[in-house]
Amino acid sequence: MKKSQIKPQELKVISVIADSENISRAATALGMAQANVSKYLTDVESKIGLKIFERSSRKLSLTRFGESLLPYVNDLLEKENQLNNFIDDYKHEKSGRVTLYSPTMINAYLARNVINTIKDIGNISLYLKTFNLEPKSFYDGSEFPDDCDILISCVQPKNESLVASFITKYAVSTYASTQYLAQHPIGSPEELTQHSCILLDSMMIDDANIWRFSLAGNEDIRDFRVTGNYICDNNQSALELARNGLGIVFAPKSSVQADIQCGVLAPCFAEQYEWWLDLVAIYRKREYQPWRVQFILDAVLEEIRRQVAQPS
Repeated sequence: MKKSQIKPQELKVISVIADSENISRAATALGMAQANVSKYLTDVESKIGLKIFERSSRKLSLTRFGESLLPYVNDLLEKENQLNNFIDDYKHEKSGRVTLYSPTMINAYLARNVINTIKDIGNISLYLKTFNLEPKSFYDGSEFPDDCDILISCVQPKNESLVASFITKYAVSTYASTQYLAQHPIGSPEELTQHSCILLDSMMIDDANIWRFSLAGNEDIRDFRVTGNYICDNNQSALELARNGLGIVFAPKSSVQADIQCGVLAPCFAEQYEWWLDLVAIYRKREYQPWRVQFILDAVLEEIRRQVAQPS
């Protein structure tokens, strides 16, 4: 036997009619046309196969079945209201965890320059996690961890349903200690095969890294296969090895500015060979995000873009 399925709007109409005892007053309370309210009631009674109201010229009164039905109707409406309130509160509540993934160097930059600018964080727990790319990500797109809310990356997402919001472009190039360059001068990327390069595990293909360059102002891009004795799983460690004179590192330009100013590191090439990457924020569509995630996302993006816009 097929069960009758009563819709939430039909439950609402029954409840308001019972309270108003009149179709006209119920229509006013519901903001509906009187004819539509009458049709709702007729359709529900037809669907159920039982009369809910006794009709008279002056008012509608509940039948015996209607009196028994009304508590169930009001209970369901209250539960629906509680459910909607829960969803609304959850989406707009400034509490709970927000998980932000990014590569090591970006994570350090966020911790140093961005997170401290977010005011009125409420009861949000902001969880910063390291997410270094795998080699295939540069070709297939970046994965998005299951527990991730926001991913800052230089690679577009593999999942096309995710949003990738462009932040800025940033340059990556080669750097070494002034001591290393004094002992092992280098003039162009073609000479990298003769040098000790500090490799990144995320860029490993077989036993090498592929470092990509274009000459400033030139759109032509060339790839160079480099090898070395040291392999790191993050840029921070690679930079430390470079500072100690153990080889050449391939790193974001922004991450070595302080070292260059102090004379610890220097660019390897007189000419501006570098690789420009897009920095993007990856996240689920906003309609699927709790408000706490939107709050952190907007604050992080606003501050990064503000800092990027400042003159160097």
